[in-house]
Amino acid sequence: MEMAGVGQPRDPVTEWEERCKAQFAALKKFASSRGCSLSERDLPPPMTCIKPGREVSVYHDEVQRRVWKSTFPGQSGFGQSGYFTPAGYLRRLRLSNLIFGDDVEFEGIWSRREGPSIVTSQSYIQPHPERFIPTEVEITGFLNALGFEYSETTMAWERDDGVVLADTHDRNFIRAPDCTVVAIDVQPRLRPGFQWEAVRRFPVS
Repeated sequence: MEMAGVGQPRDPVTEWEERCKAQFAALKKFASSRGCSLSERDLPPPMTCIKPGREVSVYHDEVQRRVWKSTFPGQSGFGQSGYFTPAGYLRRLRLSNLIFGDDVEFEGIWSRREGPSIVTSQSYIQPHPERFIPTEVEITGFLNALGFEYSETTMAWERDDGVVLADTHDRNFIRAPDCTVVAIDVQPRLRPGFQWEAVRRFPVS
C-alpha cells in the first residue's frame, strides 16, 4: 500500500541508466580537459587474431607493445557479475593493477556512434608457443600464491582483504613463454565494508 506523500519507488533500471549517463558525462569532461578525447583514428590497428568479444574491441600498438581495449557502448564490464557502471569498470581495472601487477592505463573516451566508450591500454603478453591456455591446476596454484581460496558457498575466489574474483575461466588467463600464468580479463571486486588501503599489492609477500 502506498503511503501518503511517498511516491512510487524508482525503477532500478532507470536509476542505473541515469547513473551511467552521469558518469560518462563526467568522464567525457575529464577526457576533454586532459586532451584525451579520442576518435577511431587515434587507436592502433585492430587485432585481427582476436575474435570480437561481448565487452571490448581490441587493438595492438606494435611500437609500444601494448594492447588497447575499447568498451562497447552500454556494456562496460559485462560479465558473470552483471552490468556495472563506468566507475565500477575503472575500479575493477585499478584492482587488477594492484593484485595482479597489471599496468592498465586510461587512454581516453571515444565518442562512438552508438555512445561513449572507455579506452584503456595494457602491456601485450606473449603467449606460450605450444600451450598458451593454463590448466585448472596451474590457475589454482597461481591464485593460491596470491592468497585466494575458492569458496564453495559463493562459488568464487576470495581473499581476506575483501577482494573477490569473478569470470575466472581458463580463457581469461594466459600461460606465458616462461610457463608462468598471467590473468588477463578476470573481474575483481572489493566487498562492501573493506578498504582500498587494505588491499594486498602484487607481489604478495
